[in-house]
Amino acid sequence: MRVRHSILLLAACLIAAPATVPLLQSAAAAPPEAASPAASESSLADESRHRTERLRGKVVWLAEAVKRRHGVEVDADAAEAMVVLETKDGQLIPLLKDARGRGFLMDKRLRGQPMELLVRRYEGLPVVQVITVYTLHDGKKFELDYWCDICAIPMYELKECECCQGPSRLREREVGPSD
Repeated sequence: MRVRHSILLLAACLIAAPATVPLLQSAAAAPPEAASPAASESSLADESRHRTERLRGKVVWLAEAVKRRHGVEVDADAAEAMVVLETKDGQLIPLLKDARGRGFLMDKRLRGQPMELLVRRYEGLPVVQVITVYTLHDGKKFELDYWCDICAIPMYELKECECCQGPSRLREREVGPSD
């Protein structure tokens, strides 16, 4: 049932997504290639084409944003199923739940604050994949991750260290002005 609600929320995002967001040329529109093993391998590579972008806004629960902006109430079991980047111009950009995007679901400290996300936008996907997370405050930009002080390794979600099973902490490293 939870999957169905997530799909319905994602469909709502697609309907509300602006048509002005350019995507890469589709494989169907690309010039035909010769039928060979190399051509079939090439078509697999074409399916993973992406564009890298920097997006700014606040990460919030999709259900919260839909209720606040449109007055639409979602089912309780779907309330914390998906996060979106809410931009200053009102776009709701869904974030893929993977190794990097999962952190926004698990750590409430990451939601609701000004951020810049380095993302990959894949052709045909309505969600973006988060590559790098930056927080923006005090006129500065900080790269964000989780850090184990014992093993000195970064992680991308709040959990025990993958190496020593010890505690990890939220770490911000200044990378420059917030522009």
